[in-house]
Amino acid sequence: MVMFEEIIAKNKLKTNCVIVLYLFIFVFIGLLVDIVRINAPSLSYGFYVLITFQVLPVVTLVLLGVAACVIGYTIGNFQRILLSGNEYKEIINRGENRIESELSSILDELILEARLEFRPKLYLMEAPFMNAFASGWHRDNSLIALTTTLVRNLTRDEVKAVMAHELSHIRHGDIRLTLMVGVLSNIMLLVVNYGVFMFLGNNRDNGANVARNILLILQFILPLITIVLQMFLSRSREYMADSGAVYLMNGDSMPMIRALQKISDNYAKSDFSQVDNNPTRSALYIFGFKEMFSTHPSIENRIRILQRKSRR
Repeated sequence: MVMFEEIIAKNKLKTNCVIVLYLFIFVFIGLLVDIVRINAPSLSYGFYVLITFQVLPVVTLVLLGVAACVIGYTIGNFQRILLSGNEYKEIINRGENRIESELSSILDELILEARLEFRPKLYLMEAPFMNAFASGWHRDNSLIALTTTLVRNLTRDEVKAVMAHELSHIRHGDIRLTLMVGVLSNIMLLVVNYGVFMFLGNNRDNGANVARNILLILQFILPLITIVLQMFLSRSREYMADSGAVYLMNGDSMPMIRALQKISDNYAKSDFSQVDNNPTRSALYIFGFKEMFSTHPSIENRIRILQRKSRR
């Protein structure tokens, strides 16, 4: 138990460091655009007068305000945003049929076994692929969504392992991180892309021109930086959620292993990239189906680690 809690604490420290880095990059981009706006004679002078508020950093403040508004909107509407594009149904209490009642019963078992004081909303999403995800800003408004194809093709223990995996994301507190990082990444890329073309003119002073050149470079390297950071965060959180699932399954890793194998086989047989038209939940899925720059660790690595746990 102590070791498990220590690993969670270490993982939270890593993810908090990445959030700080994101916010630093976020403010840095805003200041660069402000330096171009005020036509600063040098880069250092521009940073100094803006940071000390001798000149109001309008773009930076507006950018932070927009980010706060978008994050606020996302928090208030994340369920509709993430579930849009597919028919879905919330499973309340025991459900209206055998499958829904079984799913509700499994969630109740996990909550009892984990001694949790909250119960996430449970959704069944109509989709031709096998996947699941968890989201929310905090435990009290969290959700778990399972696709109908996943529920139909997994055994009860395997469904329970998948649900335990998603419940672990909520227990570990990384659902808030995923929402925040996703919003900040999109806004940063948008600002960099348009910031280069703001306040055009060849009569800019040296500092403004340097700032514009940095923004131009960031146009190309920032997407790679955000991908690397998202990969680091997501892969770390997936390994932790796999471990959390085994913990909630009383140390039995085989249901999780079988579930991952079946989900992977499902995607190997068909290309669902064109079917799933909601990109906002791709980083949240239990299985990432993108081959290049996937935010998820490979199924082989995840199974290898789970097999090591089963031998202990």
